[in-house]
Amino acid sequence: MAVTLHASPMVLACPTSATTIIPKDFKAVAKNPHIFLLENCKTMKELPQLHCDMMKRGLCRKSSYINKLISACVEMGTYESLSYARRAIELFNEDEGTSGSLFMYNCLLRGYAFIGFCDEAILLYNEIVLSDIDPDKYTFPFLLSACSKAMAIYEGIQVHGVVIKMGLEKDLFVRNSLIHLYSECGEIGLGRKVFDKMTERNVVSWTSLINGYARRGLAKEAVSLFFEMVEAGVEPNSVTMACVISACAKLKDLGLGKRVCAYIDELGVKLNTHMLNALVDMYMKCGDIDAGEKLFDQCANKNLVLYNTVISNYIHHGMAREVQVVIHDMLRLGLRPDRVTLLSAIVACAQLGDLSAGKSSHAYVLRNGLEGWDSISNAIIDMYMKCGKREAAYKVFGPMPNKTVVSWNTLIAGSIRDGDLGLAWRTFDEMPVRDLVSWNTMIGALVQEGMFEEAIELFWEMQNNGMTPDRVSMVGIASACGYLGAFDLAKWVYAYIEKNSIHIDLQLGTALVDMFSRCGDSKSALHVFSKMDKQDVSSWTAAIGAMAMEGNAEGAIDVFNEMLEHGVKPDEVVFVVLLTACSHGGSVLKGRQIFKSMKETHGICPQIVHYGCMVDLLGRAGFLKEALDLIQGMPMEPNDVIWGSLLAACRIHKNVELAQYAADKITELAPEKPGIHVLLSNIYAFAGKWDDVAKVRLQLKEKGVPKVPGLSSIEVNGMIHEFISDDQSHPEKLNIDLMLKEISCKLGEAGYVPDITNVLLDVDLREKEQLLSRHSEKLAMAFGLITTRQGIPIRVVKNLRICSDCHLFAKLVSKLYKREITVRDKNRYHIFKHGFCSCGDYW
Repeated sequence: MAVTLHASPMVLACPTSATTIIPKDFKAVAKNPHIFLLENCKTMKELPQLHCDMMKRGLCRKSSYINKLISACVEMGTYESLSYARRAIELFNEDEGTSGSLFMYNCLLRGYAFIGFCDEAILLYNEIVLSDIDPDKYTFPFLLSACSKAMAIYEGIQVHGVVIKMGLEKDLFVRNSLIHLYSECGEIGLGRKVFDKMTERNVVSWTSLINGYARRGLAKEAVSLFFEMVEAGVEPNSVTMACVISACAKLKDLGLGKRVCAYIDELGVKLNTHMLNALVDMYMKCGDIDAGEKLFDQCANKNLVLYNTVISNYIHHGMAREVQVVIHDMLRLGLRPDRVTLLSAIVACAQLGDLSAGKSSHAYVLRNGLEGWDSISNAIIDMYMKCGKREAAYKVFGPMPNKTVVSWNTLIAGSIRDGDLGLAWRTFDEMPVRDLVSWNTMIGALVQEGMFEEAIELFWEMQNNGMTPDRVSMVGIASACGYLGAFDLAKWVYAYIEKNSIHIDLQLGTALVDMFSRCGDSKSALHVFSKMDKQDVSSWTAAIGAMAMEGNAEGAIDVFNEMLEHGVKPDEVVFVVLLTACSHGGSVLKGRQIFKSMKETHGICPQIVHYGCMVDLLGRAGFLKEALDLIQGMPMEPNDVIWGSLLAACRIHKNVELAQYAADKITELAPEKPGIHVLLSNIYAFAGKWDDVAKVRLQLKEKGVPKVPGLSSIEVNGMIHEFISDDQSHPEKLNIDLMLKEISCKLGEAGYVPDITNVLLDVDLREKEQLLSRHSEKLAMAFGLITTRQGIPIRVVKNLRICSDCHLFAKLVSKLYKREITVRDKNRYHIFKHGFCSCGDYW
């Protein structure tokens, strides 16, 4: 806007318009035209011209004109305009040989506070003091506001000290500014101290502290303070209500949110856009999607912020399809998506696997220059990875100027989802910086792939790199310990969690219960379970599983009954674990009752896995005909697993004819499964049918399927040692052999005779005894005896079912060497003490 200084003072000439502005108070403006022009000056192009004319007319010596000039600069609120105002004050001081007025300085302080220039505000304050001008109660709120915007807590505390020295700490506006400063800078405790000392409080006092609590994650304290405020008779404003509603959203407490909303109606607080947005967000975050949608639909003037709130919450609740509908509606109204909208849109495409919409969103990002936002680029990478377009994801990643750790983590997670652990590992190795998510993702992937020892090694490496494990880390490592049966490490994991006060939530608690269960320590498993704040059906299932692993059917049923007493509804998995416990414990009657109660009492139709458990239960107990009748009467077609359970039972009870029938059924359903042929071969060997053994073995050889070797492991001093049958590779081989010879002599004296029926090869007696003596679990037990102190329990984990000879061997060793020996085989735990086994010789 061009200003014609020498024309009629009431007319502002504009190059594009001949409009004449006639002020309401025509006479007042005629008397002070420059005041009017300063009040309507909006840009720095006009201001210097106007200032120049004022100097020519000698008006700059009058403080009233300079005050208006500074006010005009402050209203523009730019660094350029504030710098101009400061120079104008300096010129005024030079011309008059005096200091500017406190009003000038306070006005400029307000400008610095508006744009958050703390350093300039403090320098200006020092100038005020050096000019022998006494600051007043208006000076400090502006100064403190500048400190709060710049998060300058140290400077703010110094200002607080000056306030106290000047005796202004009792002023309501100054105290409100102090509360705001401390709340914004995260020193909510100091803010509360100021608040508690106030004899007079207004809505700003309460709202500043409530907002401070809400912003610092102290949502409960924020809501509690709000109710204190209402009880004190202070009427909240729209800012207060928006803060409290947001706090309820963070708490996800719908009941509390509705109570706050009742106050809105009761107090007659008018809903504005900010409050409406907070309400929609609260209802949706608290799970009442319908209420949030209803408020959203009733809003006549929807803005982009409100749309983004709805879209973000849809994403949080996995409602990706609804996101696309809302975005379409938003575009129809002519609202232009911003980066928040685009981020949600891309995430929705990733969740839906909608590559076409994802590409469109990517194109919009490129057209509007939004690719510079890291979060946007990371979301695009994730979208392409989830849509199976790995090359496109790497094309986005390659030219990124700022590859954040999130960018790298997104690639790693995508590669793991694609099943390419090798690529994920290479990407992990290439990362310049790793965060906790990077380590946890890789540890979780290794556990998922069954690479438990590698997961533990990576866990140690993570700690050596100075990274502190969190709850997610411990879930992964607990799972690895459980699968390996690494009891010493399991105890360390639990001790570490307790020492570092890592919160044991449902997921971690369940993982720990399962860990101790798999390590054969049901007592510790139930101890962890009992200390959990909350238990769901999964955690109860893990506790029941602890009983099942040691074949304690009665204990498993007791825990199940306790679960029912707590009002927890059982699911299909619980009954799988219960029936397994009955099978391992030989509780046929209880098993039949539980299977019958599934539908009659609990309304759960038995699935094929439950029928498999019953076939295993009946078959182990020798009820082979009943097991076959159950299979033939199933409401669904039996699969190879069902017939495999019957075949395993035939091996235990040496029923060759039925075994052949079951094997034929399996061959029809799953001819590629080698384990079935191996089992059938073993059954023939038990029966001495070596010709049939040879035929089956030849079939396996023709198919190129190797027999799974027996593998046993033992943990000593935090290290896992593995042995295969007749292992000759271990560094302690010589000492192990000597130990086995000593054991053999002592066992022979005790009347031990090797059970050569467990050698399923057509060789002579001496060779059978030699092969039998070097089963993998015997090697592991011998190693445990020579590497651990007297009285220390020995724990062995085996990948196959323990044979009857090794079972007898372990019983006698436990008695002769006075050691507790625990063996976890493919099916369950065996705890050997004083010559007896916890399984009661039933497994």
